[in-house]
Amino acid sequence: MAIDNLVEQLLERVRQDPELRRQLAQLLFGPELVQFADQLGQLSEIVGRLAETVQGGFRVIGERFALVDLRLAELSRIVGELAAHQRATTNQIEALTERMERFERQQAETTAQIQALTERMERVERQQAETTAQIQALTQRIVDLTERMERVERQQAETTAQIQALTERMERVERQQAETTAQIQALTERMERVERQQAETTAQIQALTQRIADLTERMERAEEQIAQLTARMERVEEQIAQLTRAVQRNTDDLAQLRGWYLEVRMRDRVPSIFGVWMDEARVVPAREIRKLVRDILTRDQLRQLLDADIVASGILDDHPATPTVWLVIEVSTTIDRSDVERALDRAALLRRVVPDVLPVVAGDRLTEEAGTLAEEERVVIVRNGSIGGLEEALERWMRTA
Repeated sequence: MAIDNLVEQLLERVRQDPELRRQLAQLLFGPELVQFADQLGQLSEIVGRLAETVQGGFRVIGERFALVDLRLAELSRIVGELAAHQRATTNQIEALTERMERFERQQAETTAQIQALTERMERVERQQAETTAQIQALTQRIVDLTERMERVERQQAETTAQIQALTERMERVERQQAETTAQIQALTERMERVERQQAETTAQIQALTQRIADLTERMERAEEQIAQLTARMERVEEQIAQLTRAVQRNTDDLAQLRGWYLEVRMRDRVPSIFGVWMDEARVVPAREIRKLVRDILTRDQLRQLLDADIVASGILDDHPATPTVWLVIEVSTTIDRSDVERALDRAALLRRVVPDVLPVVAGDRLTEEAGTLAEEERVVIVRNGSIGGLEEALERWMRTA
């Protein structure tokens, strides 16, 4: 439920902040697609303005046609009385005709512009269709690779079964050969039949030798096929590795985006989270921190302090001297031991300038080692908007009487 709230709040922030929406689109889709979306928006605005212009032109045409109708009616009524002015009236009609022809030419140009915009939209739609086809082709390729792997496994199983069957047949041949030898020894007195049987046995041995040669050839072909399958398996494994690396890059990008979002959200919620315990809770700008500590800390120490995710301050409630308390906050999706150590080190640097500084870590999850260290060193822990260990930290780190 908390994740759903976080996602909803992130979406709301993206909808309200155009610059954040642009940055997120560039991170997820690349600058080319973002530029393409901007061009589509501009094209939509142009088409809207063009539609408004065309509608205005139609209204003007209607008004002009109404005026023409009125003028023609008036001319019909007074034609008998104004025969002398017929030439002037003809000239006016010719002028109106020329204006109408100019308007028709303008209308034709407008129609051509609309046709050009329509063609551009069709090209955009074709490009979108090509992109969709490429994605579908990639998906089909993965499916084909999976099917080929299954066929390889079935072929391997069939080859194993064939080798087993040949082995069994060889064992039967060996048993038959043993039986033939026993018959030869037992039937010595029947030499003629033994000789015939020997000839038959020789023929069987020759046939068996040929079958063994055939089996050897088939085994060689099977080994060659296995080598080819091994090479294909290596190529498939390389493709799977490439896909795995691509998925890992996307996972790293999402983790980076999540960490950035938590830091931005924590900056926005410092007054609401710590406002329960202190008044005027706020995020302190980097220029104010630099001005405060630059005469005391070295440049390396100043750099370490400015590398802190958030530095905040506020006036503590229910305290005899109502002191200003400083917070050095480290934000991470998963809080580990290094986050706690950074909060302690950077809080110690700021404590060289101001007395009351609390180390704070904030995130979604907390490792067991980080939790143990935070409890031992009295570090404040913020998870899902709730504060833990604040009273212990105040008791440990507050120096103002």
